Amino acid sequence: MSRYLLVLIIAGIAGSIIAGRKGRHPVGWFIACALVPLLIVVIALLPPLVSRGYTKKCHYCAEIIKEDAIVCKHCNRDQPIEMFKRSS
Repeated sequence: MSRYLLVLIIAGIAGSIIAGRKGRHPVGWFIACALVPLLIVVIALLPPLVSRGYTKKCHYCAEIIKEDAIVCKHCNRDQPIEMFKRSS
């Protein structure tokens, strides 16, 4: 019984770490993955969310990169200079 509980906790922690890296709510995914460990596969397959003020999509390859990036880490192309930041 204690091994099963340990596996559930580890699954919850793994799910919350993956969710946090993809811009999703880690506490909710911790609970979901602890209850149903197979949800780790679901969160791993979900695309990352663009976090406003932190990340953006590359203009060339459409991958998620940090907002302050000058060069895309995926396609190695220089990002265009944005003269004015949009305020939302």
